[in-house]
Amino acid sequence: MNWFLVVSALLSFQVFSHDKHDWREDYEAYLSVNYEFPLASTKNLIQNKAVEYRIDINDFKENLKIFSSTSDRRSTENLDSARAFLKSQYEQIGFLVSDQPFGNGKNFIAEKKGTTNPEKVLILSSHIDSVRCAGANDNGTGTIGLLTVAKELSKQNYPYTIRILGFDKEEIGLVGSDAYVATISDKKNIIGNINFEMMGVNQRQDGSFHVIDCQKSNSLHLSQAVRTAISNLALPLTIVKACTDRSDHASFWRHGLPAVVISENFFGGDADPCYHAKCDVVDNRLNYNYMKNILEAVLEATENLISKK
Repeated sequence: MNWFLVVSALLSFQVFSHDKHDWREDYEAYLSVNYEFPLASTKNLIQNKAVEYRIDINDFKENLKIFSSTSDRRSTENLDSARAFLKSQYEQIGFLVSDQPFGNGKNFIAEKKGTTNPEKVLILSSHIDSVRCAGANDNGTGTIGLLTVAKELSKQNYPYTIRILGFDKEEIGLVGSDAYVATISDKKNIIGNINFEMMGVNQRQDGSFHVIDCQKSNSLHLSQAVRTAISNLALPLTIVKACTDRSDHASFWRHGLPAVVISENFFGGDADPCYHAKCDVVDNRLNYNYMKNILEAVLEATENLISKK
């Protein structure tokens, strides 16, 4: 255990939020950090000329700017604008779009049906609300990263169904995801949930990021799929293990469903200094090469998970 990293991470935030959902207050998650060896080296990346990389990072940049153009995604008006933008994007690529109203919120849903086993469903999710800020990283990068992956998935058909979820009211206690998961009746056909969190900051330039499964036996196939993709694509990424239940993946766990959450190396001391702050805007602290590599890995993992016979 690197106690210097733990203490540095804890002390780097001087003011704690009063919101119900705040990763900075999950002290046990900082203590659970464990770095894996890099799964691919830069040398391997250069030598592996047969690898095809597909993520359109320029499209990602443009859409992130649009999605993060409001000052705060908490109001009904701003959230409706965000959902309308996502609706237009997903309909353009042939996904069937709907909403799930709940309480005083509304989840966004987009789906591409499987061809031979449509009852089998892989869920990719992100939260669309923010905390008193534009939320460019938290969670614009996760939401637009998911859209970017979906655009590639739209280009061919797969045996299983891919379902995209944009959860509302995550920042006040995972309310939207709790409301959605409670409606899932056919749990045996859920392959799992890969939840996208903020993934924009890599100040150390080391390619480290979280794939969090908390060693839950029913979720290990999801984290292993990402790990295998990193190796197969020779991506310069390192998985940092940690354990937290402070994002929407936890709603799936509470119902016995497989899930993982992906994010920047928050608990390893390389978190966004603009987390839950007014400065969470699109600026040069966001590392697009880093995000592209993460998205390439998730795209490859997703395709493998929805193509199994």
